Amino acid sequence: MAQTIPRRVWRHKSVLALTRGRKGADPAEIIRDKARDLVKRARAQGWSGPPFDPLILASLLGIKCRPSRDLFSAEAQLSPQPGRQLLLEFHPDRPDGRRNYSVCHEIVHTFFDDCYELVHQRKVARVLSDHNEEVETLCQIGASELLMPEQEFADDLAQVQFSLTSMPALVRRYAASREAVLRRMVHLSPCPCAAVFFSQRLSPREKEAAKRPRLIPDTAPVPKMRIVYSVPSHDFPIFLPPHKSVADDSCVCAASIIDVVESAHECWEIAGFGDWRVEAIRLPTRDEADETTPTVAALICCS
Repeated sequence: MAQTIPRRVWRHKSVLALTRGRKGADPAEIIRDKARDLVKRARAQGWSGPPFDPLILASLLGIKCRPSRDLFSAEAQLSPQPGRQLLLEFHPDRPDGRRNYSVCHEIVHTFFDDCYELVHQRKVARVLSDHNEEVETLCQIGASELLMPEQEFADDLAQVQFSLTSMPALVRRYAASREAVLRRMVHLSPCPCAAVFFSQRLSPREKEAAKRPRLIPDTAPVPKMRIVYSVPSHDFPIFLPPHKSVADDSCVCAASIIDVVESAHECWEIAGFGDWRVEAIRLPTRDEADETTPTVAALICCS
C-alpha cells in the first residue's frame, strides 16, 4: 500500500509573505509562475537558447554581475546596493553547469520582497533543519525553470529515452549540472518517478551513539549510502524518508565507485516501495567529506 506523502508546512517569513493574500496557494507553484513569466519577458527581449545564458538574463533585469573569489559562500551571492540596486557575484572557478545554476538561483531570490534587505547566498551544504532551507528549496525550483525552460526541455525530453543514460546529452545542451537536469527530468516526467540523492554517512542515531564510550571495542557503526533528499514527481506514490539507507548490494552503492550508470530492479526497505527500476550515477562534488553534499543520484521509475 502506498504511503500518504506529508504535506509541507511552510514557516519562513519570506515564504509566508510570498503567499499572503493567496489562501491555500502552493509557494512552489507561485515561484514557477514567476519564473515562467520572467522567461516569457526575456524571450521578448531576445533571450534565447539552449543553452540559456543566465548572466544575460540578469543583465536584462538590471542586476550587475561580476566574478569574485571573495564570497561569503562557496557558489554565488546576491547583495543589495544603494538605490535599490543588486550585485550578483559568482565564483569564476566553478564548472559552467554549477555556475549557471547558481546564478539562476540568485535571480530567483529577487522574486521575494525582502531581496533588498540582506545578502543571499547559494552554498553547497544543505542545512535540513534550518527554516532558511525553505527559501533555498524554492530558489532551486525557480532556477530549474530559468535554466531549463519548460517548452524546450519538455520537447527535448520527449525525443530521448527517459533514463539516466540520456542525462549527459541534456547536461551539455543546457549547460547545467547533473543534479539540476535530473530534478528537471523528474518534474516533467511522463510517468511516476523520483530523483533521490545520496551520500555516505551514519544515521543521526548512530552519530549520537558514536559520541558515547563503547563497551565492546571495534563495534563502531559503518557509514552507509543514505538519502540526503528526494524529488518525487507529482504522482509518485511513496514517501522516501531522509537518512534512510539502501542495501550494500544496491546499484546506488555500485555507482559511488565508478562514473557509469548502474541499474537494477530493487525493492528497498521502505513501506509501500515494491519493485521499481533504479538507475544510479555518481555526482561530481568538490567535498565528499561534507555529508550534506550528495555524491550519488538515483532515478526511480516504473519497471
